[in-house]
Amino acid sequence: MADYAKDEARIREIVEQMFEAISWSADKAPDFTAFAAAVRKDALLAPSARPLSPTDIETFVGRMRGQYESGAMKTFDERANKTIVKVFGNLAVAIGSYRAQIDGGPVGRGANGFLLVRNDGDWQIAAMGWDSEGEDKPLPAELV
Repeated sequence: MADYAKDEARIREIVEQMFEAISWSADKAPDFTAFAAAVRKDALLAPSARPLSPTDIETFVGRMRGQYESGAMKTFDERANKTIVKVFGNLAVAIGSYRAQIDGGPVGRGANGFLLVRNDGDWQIAAMGWDSEGEDKPLPAELV
């Protein structure tokens, strides 16, 4: 018998750990290995930039690592705000909102979506995409 409540809690934990791992400040370095740990190597990542240029986890981490190591971004603080999870068997989808702040600037918000599959007893991200909130696209009420 499936324990969907346990699965949903685990998926929320994965999402929150990813945000924690990719954030950095003067006092805390990012943990890119932890960030990528739950993402399949063959996962498709679809950032908000347009035109769409899908990427993979290694390329995305490399880009973020470059921002950190070069000092192009002195601080990066990104946190999950609200995550809604739906599970069926070995398949799950999660949609959530996040807040992000770069170098102490204004706090931005956005939404992300995850497709997860259960493999070897734990959940792995098979695809993820995200987009930033704007005047022309406010976050839906259920994600605020």
